[in-house]
Amino acid sequence: MGTEVHVSRANELNVEAEARIYRTLRHFWHPVAYAQDLVDAPIGFTLCGRDIVVVRMEGGVVAFDDLCTHRGTKLSLGQVLDNCLLECPYHGWRYDKNGDLAVVPARPDLASRLNARLRKYPVEEWLGMIWVALVDEPYFPLPDYPQWKEPEYHHVAVPSVDWACSAPRRVENYTDYSHFPILHDKTLGDRMQPEVPPHEVWREENRLENRQREGTWIPVPIDTAAWGGKDLPPDPYIRFAGDWRVFMPLTCVLNLLFEDGNRYHLLFHPTPIGPKKIRNFTIASRDFGDPDNKDKELGEFVTMVYDQDQPIVESQRPEELPEDLSEEIHLKGVDTFSIDYRRWLLALADELEA
Repeated sequence: MGTEVHVSRANELNVEAEARIYRTLRHFWHPVAYAQDLVDAPIGFTLCGRDIVVVRMEGGVVAFDDLCTHRGTKLSLGQVLDNCLLECPYHGWRYDKNGDLAVVPARPDLASRLNARLRKYPVEEWLGMIWVALVDEPYFPLPDYPQWKEPEYHHVAVPSVDWACSAPRRVENYTDYSHFPILHDKTLGDRMQPEVPPHEVWREENRLENRQREGTWIPVPIDTAAWGGKDLPPDPYIRFAGDWRVFMPLTCVLNLLFEDGNRYHLLFHPTPIGPKKIRNFTIASRDFGDPDNKDKELGEFVTMVYDQDQPIVESQRPEELPEDLSEEIHLKGVDTFSIDYRRWLLALADELEA
């Protein structure tokens, strides 16, 4: 006699809810590459399960299906000719910036008669990244990050890395105060002082805000070397105040203000490759320290923190965010942001699936 496997209806609901959320992510902007990496050659990316190619042509950036209309070869394996034609590496079919077939080497007389066209997607170069949407009219505009244009800041595009988790799980991890002193002891917090500072959470147009109450600080033991040459205070701690905003559904902005007035910011987006695979894109910014050391001091610190987070987030079960909030234990004043974030995600899914 076989063993009967029982699957809870609650988890079935979670799977259904997360599938709805995942489907709606195609209605929003997502970064697929750093602008500095898109130079002469095309770049391929899988966005929400769809293979796309981004390429610079005639001074602009374009995005197409990564699929030659002839035999289905990936155009991201090809090249750009004369800065104006994307050439398939298989048979040399070439497409212009509008996605129209321009050249068929084997039959030059047929290019204009075949009426072959690549599917084209909205694309923007913004905040040092290439953003793509899979729909003609994204539901929310691109996120705001005013520090990008302020001359006193220097910025680093942190090397991207893929994780085996859903994008919403990663957002919850990124915006969670209470894991700082435990998982990131001596880098973002102090396990001897694990209390979450008072903060307020509210919706503001297209974003969810989480602001730490003025006059409260998060302490970090002074023995960390994480802050990139900052002049450290004589007492045992460096202290900062933090606030988050999430430009729905996935773009996180973390703002840190130190007691001495120095400022540190992160713009982060977990772009969904598939339902359970993401690529982390991060711009790190600061208005202190030596600009010549920014790649090492900013990039390496963020990478170190991500390395601590990755096995934890990938281990979470169930993999889906529970639709029924009563399935997990939530702490008042600690988990408010996660609760409001989940509710907004589900509301967006219900609206866009209607």
